[in-house]
Amino acid sequence: MKPTAWRELLLSAIFYGLLFVVFSWPLATCFSTGFLGPDGSDANQYVWNAYNFRAQLLAGSNPFYTSLLLFPQGSSLIMHTYTPIIGLVNVLLNQEILAVNVCLALSFVLSGVGAYRLCRRWVSNPVLCLLAGVVFAFSPYKLTHLPAHYHLLLTAPAPFYLYAFLEAFAFREGRLWPRVRRWSQVLICVVLGLITLLSDYYTLFGLLYFSAGYALYYGFRLGQINWRRPRPWLILAAVLVVSHIASRLLMLSGVPDNAGFWWGGDLAGYLLPPLNSRWLSTPATEQLHQSRIFNMPGSEENVMFLGYCLPLVLLLLAFTRRRQPEQPSEAARQWQPLPWLLLLFFLLTLPEIKVFGKGILRLPTGFLHYIPFFNNIRCPTRHVSYVALLLPLVSFALLDPWLRARVRPALRWAVSGLLLAVVLVEFQPRPAPVLRESSIPLAYQQAANLLGDALFPVPFGLLDGYQHKGQMSPNELFYQTRHHKKLPGAYISRIPQATFDAFDQDPVLHALLVLQEHPDTTVAPATPQQAAAFLRTYRPSAFIIAPRFRNTNVERYLHALVQGQGYLEWSVDGYGLWPKEAMLPQR
Repeated sequence: MKPTAWRELLLSAIFYGLLFVVFSWPLATCFSTGFLGPDGSDANQYVWNAYNFRAQLLAGSNPFYTSLLLFPQGSSLIMHTYTPIIGLVNVLLNQEILAVNVCLALSFVLSGVGAYRLCRRWVSNPVLCLLAGVVFAFSPYKLTHLPAHYHLLLTAPAPFYLYAFLEAFAFREGRLWPRVRRWSQVLICVVLGLITLLSDYYTLFGLLYFSAGYALYYGFRLGQINWRRPRPWLILAAVLVVSHIASRLLMLSGVPDNAGFWWGGDLAGYLLPPLNSRWLSTPATEQLHQSRIFNMPGSEENVMFLGYCLPLVLLLLAFTRRRQPEQPSEAARQWQPLPWLLLLFFLLTLPEIKVFGKGILRLPTGFLHYIPFFNNIRCPTRHVSYVALLLPLVSFALLDPWLRARVRPALRWAVSGLLLAVVLVEFQPRPAPVLRESSIPLAYQQAANLLGDALFPVPFGLLDGYQHKGQMSPNELFYQTRHHKKLPGAYISRIPQATFDAFDQDPVLHALLVLQEHPDTTVAPATPQQAAAFLRTYRPSAFIIAPRFRNTNVERYLHALVQGQGYLEWSVDGYGLWPKEAMLPQR
């Protein structure tokens, strides 16, 4: 690249870095001691992910396994939302909170820089390119997930992959398989794909869908369809009718869709500003978000909002676009599939067209949810990240020549700057809550000083992406990174059904789970043999009882269980801390 191009990228990186500080505030005030997320949020697991990855690697163990949860047997993490890329960074930093925040900051900045560079391929106006980076890196979808689902924010490889893909391959009409132009760029695609694999599988599948969709555009000559004739419209109508009926029949036949249609988007998700929108969220929109038009009222999974400004610009340009020359340039030919890909990703977010909760039409993209393996991508609204990448590329490649043909340079800069300002206002979120090290209860801090390698908290339980048993707070994952004791429960994306069944088959665990869920229930105390087997299996250095379970049947059951076993009963800031006397540090 030319020196001027490097300077542009550096300046854009500084801009996106400052924007990250503003949009993630107050994270900058506690960058190494706190992370974004409300109490009990999924954000805790990403700090734990980085902690476990480093701990297992330094112990010479498989980093895709943990002995820290589901003690004593441990668990595989192959299907867990694990973000190994953050774990690798933590191997170097040895500070999991800092590793998480560094990776998030870099991902936001590089996502913006990558989108800027990709947009520069077709757009000469640098302000519009800067805006393209804002839309992709700081879309309301990502800012809504920022306090909860960090893996969805690790999108930095995507625009660089798209750029390398276009450099690597040359496509011809009527052929699905491309000609390789530059093998070095093919290697870059592979490397970026591997980095994405270690970051987020939704982003990875997006790269696969982009690559396949780009090839399909040329292989099936989609760009040569004459939409002014009735035949293409009749074929399209027939495809939609057949796909809707076939999808309904599959559903009625009991073919599993892995809840893909249940999680499917609603057009209202594109219209309603998210709950955390600083300037656009109103009591009326918040009420709609919390209403039953969504399967999960108030969930961030419903958010697909991209502002009102950019979709309106694209809509206006669609009606004023001039006919392209008969022999477009190479850059223009590479751009031609992008509107089709924008439509593809838009439809991927909507396996069924729904409007304010009313299902209208099941789309062909919904068949992916009936295909094993592919239907593990069961939250289709998350594909909106690629809509946010492609929407400005399509819009600005049309807007830039339109402005150059009609508007003086000074006014072009003014219009571009105004668009940037409007989108920044549309996207700005409210300050997110922060979880800090200082919020860890004192009882857990004191447990860190105990000998032994296991801790038994109450409440406890199992939680994965499909079901739960008991009550496993994600906070326990964060606390574990400080007390370093193994836990009997787990919060892992995929837990075998046999593990859930085993909790019910253990008489002591079953009794504790029943008392957690139904505190007024009376259960028979554990027999001496059951108590001995339980303590021999789980070897707790201490029990920690949350304040809301103090003086309940759970605590009374535990008191009878450990009576005469050498456990002390302390009260620490409302928590019950029951350490085993033999595990107290020697003075």
